[in-house]
Amino acid sequence: IAIGDVHGCIDELQELMRVVGYRPGDQVIFLGDLVAKGPDSVSVVQLAREINAKSVRGNHDHEVVKWREAVNRGERPPLVSLEHYRIARALSPEDQEWLRACPWFISAPDIGVLFVHAGFIPGTRLSQQNPRLMMNMRSVLVDGTVTAKHVPSKEWARLWPGPETVVFGHDAFRGLQQHPYACGVDTGCVYGGRLTALILPENRFASVQAKRQYVTPPRGWNLA
Repeated sequence: IAIGDVHGCIDELQELMRVVGYRPGDQVIFLGDLVAKGPDSVSVVQLAREINAKSVRGNHDHEVVKWREAVNRGERPPLVSLEHYRIARALSPEDQEWLRACPWFISAPDIGVLFVHAGFIPGTRLSQQNPRLMMNMRSVLVDGTVTAKHVPSKEWARLWPGPETVVFGHDAFRGLQQHPYACGVDTGCVYGGRLTALILPENRFASVQAKRQYVTPPRGWNLA
């Protein structure tokens, strides 16, 4: 059960788990950005840890993790937003460690799927992928430039050659994406959209409507 960006939307996550028929022992994989923007990031991370879920690291998760890691090392923490600071302070030691251990990507060779938060650079080996881009990228330009911006018709996922299928989040602006070898399931729950899961290997989608709009959507974003 691969779940798109939750962003602290605990009520919607619990409802989605009921809709997909989650049972103890089912493997849940979050696609990153469990935290920030929404109402209850701490409860989302706690639930994920308690059900033995896995997650890749999202850009918002990374902000929380890097602050906590610096503090634990006795170093001056990096500058992060007030929201990320508060989440880092509020997480229990167990939840902090669970979030810290989330990798850049997860491979499931038995079903031929890769899970990542934002994406991969097409044509680049997994071992050579850039962690920052795996958490932030959205588009690849004609000249090969990789960017976090939304560039029309330049989504990286259109260029992914396979053979593994990539399941990713991060790109709420484009919504549900289905390409030959890539599937994007961030459908903007925190913006008042939906929280979406992809059930594998059946390739079945399930989603629930957001209870409300928690933050203002990016300019030009279309709920439809």
